[in-house]
Order: sequence, then structure tokens, then C-alpha cells
Amino acid sequence: MKTSEGIQSRKQQILQEAAKLFRKKGFKGTSLQQIAQAVGMESPSLYNHIKSKQELLSILLMDNARQFDQRIQEIHDANLSALDKIDRIISLHVELTVQNPDAMSLMLNEWTHLDDQDKLEYARLRDQYEAQFKDILQVSMNAEEVVKMDVNFMMFMILSTLRSLYAWCAKYKDYNRLELESYLKQGVLKGILNKI
Repeated sequence: MKTSEGIQSRKQQILQEAAKLFRKKGFKGTSLQQIAQAVGMESPSLYNHIKSKQELLSILLMDNARQFDQRIQEIHDANLSALDKIDRIISLHVELTVQNPDAMSLMLNEWTHLDDQDKLEYARLRDQYEAQFKDILQVSMNAEEVVKMDVNFMMFMILSTLRSLYAWCAKYKDYNRLELESYLKQGVLKGILNKI
């Protein structure tokens, strides 16, 4: 008889392999049979752990989206300078990306394959996240901590770097997380600091 811990770790293994395959082949290009093969199971046995391929995508994307939403709310509301909040946001992206670069890679494009309800929720969480981030950047500009420019462009520039970090983490799996965080902060923060 399988323990609930064994079932959970098996489901985690399925999720990890699904994320890898979705990243390499895309959600539509990946079959349940390929996921089953990757975890050494027969396809019908997958249904002991999951309902569908759609459920796998939903878990991978929605868990990350909810975590980002909760964490940026905490950062936004913290009693810190706006610059310190930007620093924390960079740390947040590094932390979640290093934990699972494959799942993170799905956030840019594969969300369009979520079912309608999840798609609406995902878009709402993404927009909410961006609004919080934009507010932090605007406060930092108003305080003359960072250079003044179009706040939407600055957000796009920073988030483009942070959202594509999964490609680096997937390629350099053993890269030191603290070093990576330090380099990113040097590159991003020094690039936007107001030199006056």
C-alpha cells in the first residue's frame, strides 16, 4: 500500500517531468504517454496521480502565479524603501526560478493553453503583480532613487530580464544562486540608479 507521502512524491516527479517536456516540446506537443515514459510508468497509471495533462499545466502555472502574487504583496506592503523593495523582487525571481526553471519557463507562453477559468485567473494575477511592481518603481522614481523614464518601459526592461532567467538556470544548473542574485542586482539596480 502506497503512503500519501509516496503518492505526493510521485506526483511531484510527474510534475517535474511534465514541466521539462512542456518546456522542450510545448504543452500541445507533449503527450501523456511521453510524460508517463519519462517517469517510468504506463500511461493509464498516470491517472492514479493526475486527472489530465491540463491539470498538470494548471498546477505548474497557477502555483507559481499565486506565489508571485502573495510575495509581491508582502514586498509592496513592507516598511522598506522602494529601492529595497526592487532588491527583494529580484531575489524573489531568482529564488523561484532556481527552484524550478522548467516550470518558470512556461509562464511566458504556455499560460494561453490553460482552461478558460484558470486563464482569467492567471491574467488577473499577472496584471496585479505588474501593477504592484509598477507602483514600487514609480515611488522609487518620485523619490529620485532611480532614473526618470517611462515607468512601463523600466518595468518591461527589468521583468524581461527576470522572466527569461529560467534559460540561464536551465543551462547552468550548478550556478551559485547567491552569486547569480548578486550579479543581477548589480546589473539591474546599477543600471537604473539615479547617479545625481
